[in-house]
Amino acid sequence: MLQRINAKLASVRRIIEHAASLLDRSPNFFKSDVRLYELNRRFLWFIVFRFVVIFIFLGLAVFKNTLLPNVAITPPTLFLMAILLLMTNVGYWWHYTSIVNTDDTVVYSRKVAANVQVQIILDFGMLGYLVYIFGGIESPLVYFFLLHNVISCLFFRKWISFFHTLLSLAIIYFVSVGPFFGIIPAHHFLHPAEARAFFDRADVYFYHLGLISLIYFIVWFFAASITDSLKSHEHKLQDTVNELIEIDKEKTRYMLVTTHELKAPFSAIQSYVNVMLEGYAGDIPDKVKDILQKIKTRCEMLMKMITQMLQLANISSLIDNYEKVKMDRVDLFSVIESVIKKLEPLAKAKGLKFVLPVDACYALYANLEQLDILFNNILLNAINYSHPNSEIAVDIGGTSDYLLAKVTDHGIGIKKEHLEK
Repeated sequence: MLQRINAKLASVRRIIEHAASLLDRSPNFFKSDVRLYELNRRFLWFIVFRFVVIFIFLGLAVFKNTLLPNVAITPPTLFLMAILLLMTNVGYWWHYTSIVNTDDTVVYSRKVAANVQVQIILDFGMLGYLVYIFGGIESPLVYFFLLHNVISCLFFRKWISFFHTLLSLAIIYFVSVGPFFGIIPAHHFLHPAEARAFFDRADVYFYHLGLISLIYFIVWFFAASITDSLKSHEHKLQDTVNELIEIDKEKTRYMLVTTHELKAPFSAIQSYVNVMLEGYAGDIPDKVKDILQKIKTRCEMLMKMITQMLQLANISSLIDNYEKVKMDRVDLFSVIESVIKKLEPLAKAKGLKFVLPVDACYALYANLEQLDILFNNILLNAINYSHPNSEIAVDIGGTSDYLLAKVTDHGIGIKKEHLEK
């Protein structure tokens, strides 16, 4: 039995989490900030919970006369309250979407806190009305304020959540004591005659109010203490996450430096091997040529691996939201010329000739390393897929607003059906 209940609760939790994820509009860096991630998740759960309440109101509006025949509220009133709750909930979510993409996380936290503050105050007003109509302390609705008080502890500091606890008790006292002293009309819950006979006694009435007050303060104290502990753990966890992020960034930097240092000697080895294989160092025996060919193949494999490691390290650096990509004034012609010099031995091996534009300055602001990788990939592909003894033409042009670099080779090309890919 208990296992079935736990399974049902787990499935409800998954449904709520899925609904919250559909509403989520937070940027990726929220996931690496524990405090922001939790703040965002709690806010969305609050929104989702209110949608659940809207469906409950609609259900009560349909079945009110069957379920609550003696409660002095009409189905149209319940339906109107559901509509008002829906409109305000959409407004809360719209406000959230307008602030969640801000770069200033402090401003975001403050605006979310203001949003939740408005939600709690307006909910208190609606809930106070329902508690009054449903009979004040006779109704179990009198304890529904506790949910908002616990939510207040999750979002705010102790003194603010304590203020919300006092405000909820003030509303309960008004809608309960008001009818007792004849300030406002009295309403009763399920059985008006029996309730009037029981709750018209002052000692019973104020005993219940005192007990309710005690429960509210006990719940506030424990909820505030537990959430304070949770927030403290969040800060410690965030410190650990920040350390791991720094370690990962350091690892990426080390990987970049190491692989870059390896690239130069392997390029030199490749060049010397190509020189020997082309016969520029004199005739060599076939057995030595075979060994050199194997060295060349292994060098090409290692160079490919080094290039891929560099690309991976650069991509990791780019997706790291804590670190901006370095942009410098770069001459595009010089970048392409330097890449061609590195790839020239491979081109000569296939009898390929590079045709370059007239030497001129084509300046732009860019990341030099990324440009180098970009043109290395494009020109290497041009070499690999060109027919032997052909040309690879590089052209640079454009306007004051943009630059256009074109690489044209005479190779196998791409089939028409694959061009869109």
